[in-house]
Amino acid sequence: GEAKIIESGSQRVLRLDNFHTSNGPDVSVYLVKGSDSSSEGVKNGFIDLGPIKGNIGGQNYTLPANVDLDEYDAVAIWCKRFSVGFGGATLKSL
Repeated sequence: GEAKIIESGSQRVLRLDNFHTSNGPDVSVYLVKGSDSSSEGVKNGFIDLGPIKGNIGGQNYTLPANVDLDEYDAVAIWCKRFSVGFGGATLKSL
């Protein structure tokens, strides 16, 4: 799939297109500091955007207004319960 930031006025949204991941318990979408969406990258810092809305298809996640997008270049699909990544991508800005 593809992860991109869409800005419209003062609102910014993370858009996941052509998204597909495995089912799992307690899976969330993380905006990851830096460009590494692996477990090593998640250790550098992240913002939890909430649980995935589904494991297939396009999805939107509203970003907090105070997020400095110059610091966050990746997205991780992360299982909190087992501290394991289900996938990731680098971000595109539009």
